[in-house]
Amino acid sequence: MLKKSTKMLIGMKEIAEYTGRNRAIVIKWIENDNFPAVKIDGRWESNTDLIDEYQRRRIERAVNQKN
Repeated sequence: MLKKSTKMLIGMKEIAEYTGRNRAIVIKWIENDNFPAVKIDGRWESNTDLIDEYQRRRIERAVNQKN
């Protein structure tokens, strides 16, 4: 499988678009679930590799809870 290159995401709009969720959900994840984004000098920043890993962990937790 080919790995996509890491892309920096700048601003909540880019982060929310990448996750396919709205801003409120992403903020909730940041506050309650260690979502990998940080506000630096007044703007939100993250990157695609960190978000992909976060989403993999969420899926794994959900699957493990079912078993």
